[in-house]
Amino acid sequence: MIDINRKLGFPAKKVALVTFWVETFGCQMNKSRSEHLAYLLEEEGFFPAKGSEEADILVFNTCAVREHAAERAINIINKVAQERKDKNPHSIVVVCGCLGQLEKEKLLEKGKEIDVLAGTHNWEEIPLLIKKAWQGKVKIADFKEEPPPVFQEKGYWHSNPISAYLPITFGCDNFCSYCVVPYTTGRERSKPPEIIKEELTSLVGEGFREVTLLGQNVNSYGRDRGKERGFEELLLDIEKWLGGKKVWIRFLTSHPRDFREGIVEIVKSSSLLCPYFHLPLQAGSDKILQLMRRGYSREDYLNKISFIRQSIPEARIGTDIIVGFPGETESDFWETLEVVEEARFDVAYTYIYSPRPGTAAYLLEDDVPLEEKKRRLYILNDALRNIYQEKLPSLRGKIVEVLVDQKEGNLVSGKTANNLRVYLPEPSLEVGEWEEVILASGEGNKIYGSVRR
Repeated sequence: MIDINRKLGFPAKKVALVTFWVETFGCQMNKSRSEHLAYLLEEEGFFPAKGSEEADILVFNTCAVREHAAERAINIINKVAQERKDKNPHSIVVVCGCLGQLEKEKLLEKGKEIDVLAGTHNWEEIPLLIKKAWQGKVKIADFKEEPPPVFQEKGYWHSNPISAYLPITFGCDNFCSYCVVPYTTGRERSKPPEIIKEELTSLVGEGFREVTLLGQNVNSYGRDRGKERGFEELLLDIEKWLGGKKVWIRFLTSHPRDFREGIVEIVKSSSLLCPYFHLPLQAGSDKILQLMRRGYSREDYLNKISFIRQSIPEARIGTDIIVGFPGETESDFWETLEVVEEARFDVAYTYIYSPRPGTAAYLLEDDVPLEEKKRRLYILNDALRNIYQEKLPSLRGKIVEVLVDQKEGNLVSGKTANNLRVYLPEPSLEVGEWEEVILASGEGNKIYGSVRR
């Protein structure tokens, strides 16, 4: 291993550690990739800083899904990088991830203070690229056009002491017309089950209380290995591996096209798998769903929601919705609202459509004016808020199990197995404890409860 334990410019007898900080933009998968990168950096002899201000090496793991978020990320990176260089000329600024893969030319042009620029396909090499830049005082841009053929990533630096992410797939084969993910991550690759078993049993042995299985589409796990029901097989294997353990297993995200009744049945009979399903709707109009290349109809989607509700009444369902897709008329938008009213989502992430270079939808005329997109987003969010408020009274008095995971002043909060956040006015409770809780009335978006004595 190369000796990197002395900062450049320090007196010969004064030794200091080279520290790093990873700043993450985007989804849970990106957060997990940052945790893996942090693990790799530690393995190579770097040391985690207590905060970004103290780090010698500042890494930005980027997201490219939405145009506005991507532009904002570039502006933040440039601003912070300049401030960092002014304060510490020897510091290293690293940009990696989806934005690096998709818009490397723009970053090379605009990112004057970037020392290392990498994409998504050479993740394991990033620590060595940083070493070269650090020791040689050179700028490095390194990319691979094709991803590794096998996804066998393992090793993560978990910042949360009780909850962990565990990716089981990486990449995507869906090619929805608006989405850049297949172009930035490559085709889907499933992690070998023996690696998942090793990582999962290790996490549980270390005391983690919940683990979230991650993938751009977890339901298609194993398909690249010739297994059409590979995800169901994996869930049943996890039951065998962790039988008798007190741990919650979640999974994100499920593509409605590949979401099968067998998955619901396995969750229903499981003591480990949490009854929360995230099924991105994206649109409620069959015309728009076809333009989006989603591979299901409005009726297909509502049938899946109905099956979940009937099979596991206590299950909660989350979704993602885009408004203002090219060609979306007022009538199409109201069809989405009709699906929202029927599905009665418990969690929803809503977005205004923005065109992304390289996608099929980028060739379509972006014909919905921005002000109209904003109006539709407001109406949609108002409908979702009303549904949420209508559900609150039915929760009052219910007895649920809560895993405490946060402290906020005189309050602690935690999640139920079905992903409901509950606030408790009991500051003495410790993070990592399971508590039986009686739900009380909500206040705004918060739901309160009290520990059952």
